[in-house]
Amino acid sequence: MNLTTPLKVIIVEDLALLRQRLERLLQKQPGLVVTGSCGTVDEAIALINNRKPDLLLLDIELPDGTGFDILEQISVPAKVIFLTAHNDYAKQAFRCGAIDYLLKPLNEEELGEAVQKVINAQPLLREQIDIAGNSFREKKVPENIVLRSRDFAQVVAVKEIAYLQGEYGYTTVYLHDGKKLVTTSYLKEYEELLSDETFLRPHQSYLVNKLYIDRYHKKDSIIYLKDAIQIPVSSRRKEMVDQYFKKL
Repeated sequence: MNLTTPLKVIIVEDLALLRQRLERLLQKQPGLVVTGSCGTVDEAIALINNRKPDLLLLDIELPDGTGFDILEQISVPAKVIFLTAHNDYAKQAFRCGAIDYLLKPLNEEELGEAVQKVINAQPLLREQIDIAGNSFREKKVPENIVLRSRDFAQVVAVKEIAYLQGEYGYTTVYLHDGKKLVTTSYLKEYEELLSDETFLRPHQSYLVNKLYIDRYHKKDSIIYLKDAIQIPVSSRRKEMVDQYFKKL
């Protein structure tokens, strides 16, 4: 990383020992300087507004609120890495907003990779914060999610997604109006994110929105969407797909 001015970092974590460990780990990262740390929402808002950091490491759950509460009350355009324990609702929220996060206990190598990745990314969009925050508080997938590639973060309505196709670590999201977006996430990540009640996985490379299914040809193992797109059904998933259509 070739930076003329070090990036200022603030750590927000309620466990003092973990804050200290994070400071030690970040000191090993070239081009970074930790300018402060704290353990509550109120302290963080005051510290961030005063020191205007370039990068925030935010714990998701704090004694007086959440990391989202902080982001919603500051105007500093800092980049963000969230910290969380194995909280399924938190992980779902981050995926909905396409937000980077690290699981505790922290690994030095993973922290370094996350820092390098987020340095090269754009600051979070307000829509990303709102979508992820609402998902975390309501404990469900929101009506909108964020799709992210190397070049953009795009907000889309879940109901507008017709199907998704995964290939070589990328996922192409096809919208019902014919548009498509190539994202840098695996199809498995979207399968875990999107509700089983709304999406069907008939093939290892496809995830289909049930709203857009027109008919199923059992003999040919093909699902036809309402725009005549054909989605193959794999032999391994055929029994599951057959059972789904029997119950309709």
